[in-house]
Amino acid sequence: MALISVSDITTYMDISLTNVQEDAAQFVIDGLQAELEAYLRRPVEQTEFTETYRVPDVGRGVVNQQYYYNYTIDPSTTLTSPGIIYTPMYTLYLENSPVVSVSSVSITPASASATATAQVAERDYITRDFGIELFNAYANDRITITYTAGLDGANIKAFKLLMLRAATREMQNMHDDVVGLKDLTTRNVAPVETGFSERELQSIKRYRRVRVA
Repeated sequence: MALISVSDITTYMDISLTNVQEDAAQFVIDGLQAELEAYLRRPVEQTEFTETYRVPDVGRGVVNQQYYYNYTIDPSTTLTSPGIIYTPMYTLYLENSPVVSVSSVSITPASASATATAQVAERDYITRDFGIELFNAYANDRITITYTAGLDGANIKAFKLLMLRAATREMQNMHDDVVGLKDLTTRNVAPVETGFSERELQSIKRYRRVRVA
């Protein structure tokens, strides 16, 4: 589902469209939303994703390189000589953000006969805006995660307005081209800029994802 509909365009432009023009308008809407998401580097609507990752041998946050640790004190030991239990933590940066919720996480060890083990929220992993932090992941493990991520674009009114403006330009170009062909004459109408202008994109730059990994 897109942030705007064909009826939004007809209302905004105060026009009526044929069935063929409505189909074309939907193509324009889908293309503009894809362009917007490519610029922002994140979904503009909250969507569920299922993805699989492999923990690398080396790199940022890999447990066998001892980059990150969380620890607890073993309650069975005395206070004068506490037993510190170190739990390695792996930071998984997900493809889509911000992360709204995580439905399931499972880890499959690298060995051929291994089976997936479901992870428990707050005990085995912690959810962050950019992904999750896992306490039981090791090099070459396979992590499968189902989560919901994306901006709440329906409530960010600037997105809808930008898409309506860009769609209007596209539809105006289409209208001028069709009328010119029907008249078999050159209408000398300068083509209107298509897509989003640089100024429009700058106005929503604050929503753009800055990748750190």
